[in-house]
Order: sequence, then C-alpha cells, then structure tokens
Amino acid sequence: MPLQREKQIYSILRRYTMRISIHEFAAKELDEAIEWYDLQSSGLGKQFKKAVIEQIKKIKKHPNWFLTESNSIFKAYIPKFPYKILFTANNDEIVIWAIVHMHRKPRFWQSRIQE
Repeated sequence: MPLQREKQIYSILRRYTMRISIHEFAAKELDEAIEWYDLQSSGLGKQFKKAVIEQIKKIKKHPNWFLTESNSIFKAYIPKFPYKILFTANNDEIVIWAIVHMHRKPRFWQSRIQE
C-alpha cells in the first residue's frame, strides 16, 4: 500500500511540474490579439492577457479535462473572448500550438504540428 500511495503522490506532483512551451506563432498571435484589444478599449488587452494566463494555468493543472479539437489536440476556450488555445499534452510537457480567433482561418495552425 505505501508504494501505491507513493506512486499517486508522484503522479500528482508531476502534474504540477509539467513544462509548457508556446510555439513562436502562438506567442505572436497572443501579442497581436492583446494589441488589437488595447486599440479597441483601454485595458481590454490586459483583460484578455489575464484570461489567457488563467486558462493556461488550468491547462497545466488538468490538461486532459479539455475537449479535443482533433486527434490529440485539445482546445481550451478563453472566457469572455472568441478565442481558444490549441495544445497537446504528454507526460511531461504541454505544447501550445495556437491561440486562435474562433471565427477566422480554421485549421491554419495544423501545419505547425508537422514541423
């Protein structure tokens, strides 16, 4: 029984130490969206950035809770904004492939995964 409990604790701890990497184009998409929202209304870009960061924290904590977009790609919707985060998750790393507006250019991000 102690060995089983130790495995459970290790599993829980590993979940919190997962590495997150953001594809360079996803980071660019985030920056552009923040800038666009700031141009629309002062402080709105900051609200968007905060919502994205909060969602990434949730992804890091429980990556498998989210719906799948296709195959092994998960999607996490950004509350109050028409954006979603597309990511993959394995045992030790989460890769954010895209931060996309839900009404523009569907599936443009898929070529990133083959890189």
